Amino acid sequence: MTEDIAARQVAEAWHRIEGWLREHAPASHAALLPGASEDEILVVEEAYGMRMPEDLRTLWNLAGGCTGLYGGVFFDNYDLVPLSAGVEFHGNRMRFQIEDGGNDANGIPWWRPGWIPAFSKSRDSQSFVNYLDCESGLLYSWDRYGTNNYGTEKEELDSVSTYLEAVADSLESPALATRDSPGLIDGYLVWASWANVYKDTWQPFPA
Repeated sequence: MTEDIAARQVAEAWHRIEGWLREHAPASHAALLPGASEDEILVVEEAYGMRMPEDLRTLWNLAGGCTGLYGGVFFDNYDLVPLSAGVEFHGNRMRFQIEDGGNDANGIPWWRPGWIPAFSKSRDSQSFVNYLDCESGLLYSWDRYGTNNYGTEKEELDSVSTYLEAVADSLESPALATRDSPGLIDGYLVWASWANVYKDTWQPFPA
């Protein structure tokens, strides 16, 4: 897939998600940060020491992060990581990687330079992250409470564009959703995977 096609697919999927939020979850829509400017993205790329893949750059141009009270724009109540928070998280993990010798006892790296935090469970989570592997172009999940106590990775088999398309499809056709289903709390989008946490106030969509 060429970069311009991936960028167009990201933009189309994001506009579907944003439109759904505007109509059905106005509190979540209001919590979206404005898109980042080209200059802001260049500053972030300098901090990472690399140019970002075009699909992630496109998403950042459209939205600079999510700061909702309940989280939840993406499956399992994940948020889009604000750019500055992503840089901080990445720096912390790389320092940990360097200071503690690179890999755990099983040879598993704790973090790599080309792993870019994209989505996290809550707006400031340092424990559960979906990152973009710049080498493969795929999203992976990372959990600091994994079997090696420092983090695990497992393939999600999603690009940024296919991930956003899956979210948009689930919002627009909840009855056909297979990965997670949308619900609402006080104008916020909260996914069914978290319904038990908010069981007294959570309502499925459509009700």
